[in-house]
Amino acid sequence: MARNPEKQARVEAMLGELAELGLRLARELARQAEAAEDPADTERLVGAFNKTSRAVRLTLALDAKLERDAARLDREETEFADRRDQAARAARHLAPDAPPTPAERHQTRVRNLLNRLIWNESEGDAEEYEILGDDLDARLHEAAQGDGFADTPVELIAQRVASDMGLSGELVLTLPAGRAAPGPALVDTG
Repeated sequence: MARNPEKQARVEAMLGELAELGLRLARELARQAEAAEDPADTERLVGAFNKTSRAVRLTLALDAKLERDAARLDREETEFADRRDQAARAARHLAPDAPPTPAERHQTRVRNLLNRLIWNESEGDAEEYEILGDDLDARLHEAAQGDGFADTPVELIAQRVASDMGLSGELVLTLPAGRAAPGPALVDTG
């Protein structure tokens, strides 16, 4: 979404001016209400003060909301650009038909193993699931850079990553026929 910085600055200036005018008016109404001798005038001035002060609060709240929205949009644009750049870098480093490396196969198995835990942690919220998935991918990418990553058992990597991410639940790892799992039974759902 293209933003217009000049328009945004103008809107912010207008909101600031409205807040200042409203504040001055509210002060004047408060002064008049305090000085009023007729109860009907006092009631009318207090009502006007309440409406004016509410308008000032709403103006300030709108300004704060616009700032939060702009900051969120900046973060989203930065995250999108980062993901696009990562994907482009990954595409340049992989031949289209190249078989996956042992480390890539390991990453896929760990990702598949943790996928159910991430889904449970996100409680079905697609956005939260995506955020956790991106976090997992970043952690796996970093872990894969370490020595011996492809030689470390998948279940051990998955347990470490799940612990680091604060994921709860049981890991389920299926093993090839004839191979016994070390420690408690784990099943790979991928």
